[in-house]
Amino acid sequence: MPFDLHLTIPENSPEGQVVAAIVNRDHVSPEEAVRRIIRDAGDKRSPAQRMIGLFSRDEDAALLDEVMELTDESRKTPTTRDIGL
Repeated sequence: MPFDLHLTIPENSPEGQVVAAIVNRDHVSPEEAVRRIIRDAGDKRSPAQRMIGLFSRDEDAALLDEVMELTDESRKTPTTRDIGL
């Protein structure tokens, strides 16, 4: 059963601003922006699960591994560091 919806969303409302942001960012129609919002609202995955596959290129994965190594090493250092502020 299809849903035949007719909505009027004021441009200056929070909802209208979200739709406008997606329209401008993704260069899609307002209708497609609302479809994307509905799809995203139905996505029950956690933010971490949504990132799976984000670093699918070998170069991206290698860079992420290097960053994690530096992070782990910095956490082992028991002293505070001068960051120049």
